[in-house]
Amino acid sequence: MSISENAREDLGADITKVNMVTPDVLDCPYHYYARVRDEAPVHQTPMGFWAVSRYEDIMTMVRDHDTFSSQSMTNGAFSQLPEEAVEISRRDYKRVDTLLTNDPPSHTQFRSLVNKAFLPKRVAQLEESIRQITNDLIDKFADKGRVDLVAEFAIWVPLTVIADALGVDRTDMPKFKKWSDDAVAPLSGMLSAERQIECAQSRYDLHRYMAACVRERETDPRDDLLTDLVQARFDSGPRQGEGLEIDEMLSIVDQVLVAGNETTTNLIAMAMQHLIENPDQMAKVRANRALIPNMVEEALRHEAPVQMLPRFCTKDAVVGGVSVPKGSVIMAMYGSSGRDERKFPNPEKFDVERDNARTHMAFGQGPHFCVGAALARSEARIAFELLFERLDNFAFAPVEEVMHRELSMTLRGLTKLELTFTKIK
Repeated sequence: MSISENAREDLGADITKVNMVTPDVLDCPYHYYARVRDEAPVHQTPMGFWAVSRYEDIMTMVRDHDTFSSQSMTNGAFSQLPEEAVEISRRDYKRVDTLLTNDPPSHTQFRSLVNKAFLPKRVAQLEESIRQITNDLIDKFADKGRVDLVAEFAIWVPLTVIADALGVDRTDMPKFKKWSDDAVAPLSGMLSAERQIECAQSRYDLHRYMAACVRERETDPRDDLLTDLVQARFDSGPRQGEGLEIDEMLSIVDQVLVAGNETTTNLIAMAMQHLIENPDQMAKVRANRALIPNMVEEALRHEAPVQMLPRFCTKDAVVGGVSVPKGSVIMAMYGSSGRDERKFPNPEKFDVERDNARTHMAFGQGPHFCVGAALARSEARIAFELLFERLDNFAFAPVEEVMHRELSMTLRGLTKLELTFTKIK
């Protein structure tokens, strides 16, 4: 999507005064990102947090966990929730910092317990299963000539894979989809009180379900990730030889569930959208399937499923030549970094042959580089290999609403993508 001069001006004269958490900005934040990178690459926003928008500044920040901490402010987690949501949360298992909201050396200890489930070698062993899941999904709509790629495909590829990895019943996947949606909904920054209560209840229900599964694995171990967590023991540090507490296991499951499906769904859907919008690029990939892995990387660069994540300044810091005081919340804007002209020439162009596409930060960087990156890449690659092997002539369907985007300051993705196609005989 190109950025016109009019679009730049529409945001107002002073970009530092723009509230990004509005429908107009969130629908297409790239106009905002471009001006911020040019005019105020590091600044305090009207919402109170600081924004860091350029690639190199973000890279420097996320690699310095001593200064820019990922640890959450759990003591204030319920401070702005409706009272009913607070009461539900108090009955729930406690919130603990394990992976995403933690720092080394504690983060390192937890990460080592889940790494083996997502190592490239283990992911390679899942390839046959991913192909079977993907083909089964295509079977359901291949003869129809039409599909909502999100609702009928992109959701269920990663969700089925992660359900199998956790060892939960596939018949419960609709519940997991709702729980996953409700887990990420608060990240939008735009929830009503009623919706916040619903999300708190979903978190409670998910934890009760998974706690029962954990108790089953304690007496009936299986070959799945839940059993791995139950049997895991810290191999160093102050808790060497100890196992995980139930709150810690549930925290890890929360993150595996959400990171294991929500972002990959968005990746698959948005990659297809951009290929259809750029028929020359679609033709290149269809003519040379070896371009699919790089196309996936370009989709991640062009429109990162995770647009931004917060860090917390543990001391006074200087970022991009700007002083940021201790105690500040500072946002690493991954979605902006992928469009930074200083790193990616002609960044608005979707280019499946871009030679540095893989240097994007859609999976983060440093200690928090996404543990499931290899799995997400594999799922997206296989999805497009099989879609292109079995179907052709993808186009937007002739309907009033072809696509619908969920508005969120943190996650970016489609909730609907109506397509037509022809089946390859």
